Amino acid sequence: MTGSPMAMPMRIMHRWRQRMSGVELSILFCVTAFALLVVRRGPVAPVLAAVHPGIDAPLWDVAAQTFLHVALSLAIVVAASLLLSGAACQWPRFRAFLVPALSVARAVPGLGLIGILAVMFPAALTIMLVAASSMIWRIVTAVLDAEDTLPAALDEVATGLRMTGWQRFWRLQIPVAVPLTTFRAMQAMPAFWVRLLSAEGLMMLMSHQRTGGCGAEVLRATLEHHPARIIEVSLLILLLILLIDQAVMRPMTGWAQRYRPEGPFDERPRPQSWLLTVWRRTKPMLWISGAVGHALTWIGNWRIGRPRLILSEQNVVARQIPEAVLPVVSLGLLVYAIYHAGLLRLLPSDLAESVLTLFHVCGTLVLCVLVWVPLGLLLSESRSSLRNLCRATVAACGLFPAVLLYPLCRELGLDSAIVLLFLGAHWLVGIVVLDAAKAIPSGLRQVAAGLRLRGVLLWRRLLLPAIAPELCGGLLTAVVPVWNAVMVAEAFVPADSGLGARLLSEALSGAVGAQILSLMLLTLLSMLLDRLVLQPLAVNAAQKYTI
Repeated sequence: MTGSPMAMPMRIMHRWRQRMSGVELSILFCVTAFALLVVRRGPVAPVLAAVHPGIDAPLWDVAAQTFLHVALSLAIVVAASLLLSGAACQWPRFRAFLVPALSVARAVPGLGLIGILAVMFPAALTIMLVAASSMIWRIVTAVLDAEDTLPAALDEVATGLRMTGWQRFWRLQIPVAVPLTTFRAMQAMPAFWVRLLSAEGLMMLMSHQRTGGCGAEVLRATLEHHPARIIEVSLLILLLILLIDQAVMRPMTGWAQRYRPEGPFDERPRPQSWLLTVWRRTKPMLWISGAVGHALTWIGNWRIGRPRLILSEQNVVARQIPEAVLPVVSLGLLVYAIYHAGLLRLLPSDLAESVLTLFHVCGTLVLCVLVWVPLGLLLSESRSSLRNLCRATVAACGLFPAVLLYPLCRELGLDSAIVLLFLGAHWLVGIVVLDAAKAIPSGLRQVAAGLRLRGVLLWRRLLLPAIAPELCGGLLTAVVPVWNAVMVAEAFVPADSGLGARLLSEALSGAVGAQILSLMLLTLLSMLLDRLVLQPLAVNAAQKYTI
């Protein structure tokens, strides 16, 4: 392949899994119906409150609160991912339910959960859950994918040693999954920052007190028209992003290379981290690493559960249910729940707004492709030093949350939802195009030069087909921050338009039932775009143009 095979989820490479599953639709409809049936009916007092003016909080206090939110959110991601993936490894029936449930969770915009979670949890916990929501499915999916690719020899050794479910999970599945999980975590960090900062700002509006954090401080300065304060906090956010990237994510990515069976990819340099290098050359740090390694080995030797038994296919009796039965039944339950909650009158307007939101998302992806395909291919023809500098710059810019630029775009008159969404998604497409163009084999370039291919013919015969697999797979990654930022981007448009803006207004007004309905439609839109357009496009491009 022209780039990393981990650029797209491994499960979409199977043709039979690229279409919409009836089980996934059933899970979405049943969860929505249950939430509508248990939600409290009746008028709800609005939670939107005016922001109380006051003195500016110290920058170190604001940074400390955001750093605490980041640390605890990542801890929630690790704990929830280990819990879900361990349960899936121990109980096959739970795994059979978890796989389609993860597909639904992948389509849920994490920021859309803030109004629902704010009803059940305190403000600080709500911020952390919203920030961690969409990253959890990436980690769990990576662990399950790693189990599917576990070498048969290791599986036979584990069976021969009569490893329990816990031992097999901790000593086999987790080490094999480490490279893929770190790669998915790095991909999820831009959307993580968008959700975290947006949640901090929205919780300040939804509560009657200042919740703290950089996101809340930026929003407060925006409402009070303090541009200098916005710049100060934005620079502080940039420093925090660099700190987390250099102190946590980069060392973790470099450390994960030791668990890759085939070694690092030949066409890409091995990830390096100055902090990891210093750590490995410091004796006290090596002593700490050794102690942690012995503790993890001791935990992995616990004999929890029973040895895994391999049952023959003849002994497994599966009850086949017609695929169309579950979606039809769950859809009927959803219609009854919508009627019971008194939301039928909102359904036509929500459907109309959903069409506009789908247009915004599709327009953003098209604009990303139109901008970066020619620009990336032109940069690939430049000197290697300039190409590497552009790639590093694009990767650094991709970490910066684009929602901080929305107030500036509004002042400049760039208040189109497509333009605002483009600011946060185009960096990911740019990275994919630059990496794919760099990975084109030199032999093919020499053949093209020998045949004197130029201009449109060169692009049509070599360059575009060569980057097609990575580009189509990269759209699956680029669409994730688009769905996460659609609420904020549409809210900044002067004309209140789109399902994301509708969901945000319902969250600020405290209409929980209406939020559930809008979030379900937004999730359904994401699933339809992913299953019916992006995944088939990625699979077909990988099968047709892979080198």
